[in-house]
Amino acid sequence: MIKVLRDTLTNDGVWSQKKIQTFTSFYVAALYAFMPALMPTFQVNEVIFLGFLTAGGYAIYQTQKQKSAQ
Repeated sequence: MIKVLRDTLTNDGVWSQKKIQTFTSFYVAALYAFMPALMPTFQVNEVIFLGFLTAGGYAIYQTQKQKSAQ
C-alpha cells in the first residue's frame, strides 16, 4: 500500500506537492460528503465541498499548464 502511494505521489523519487494536493482534496471532499452517514446531525455545506474539489482541479490544471509550456 505504501509503495502504491509513494509511486503515485512522487516524481522521480521527489514528493510532488500538486499530486499530494489533488489526492488529498478528492478524498477529503468524499469524506466530507459522506459525514452525514456517520453523524446524522452534520450539515454538508456545498461551498466547502466544491472548494475541496476546486483545489484538486486547480492543482491538476497547474500541472498540465506547466507540462504544455515545456
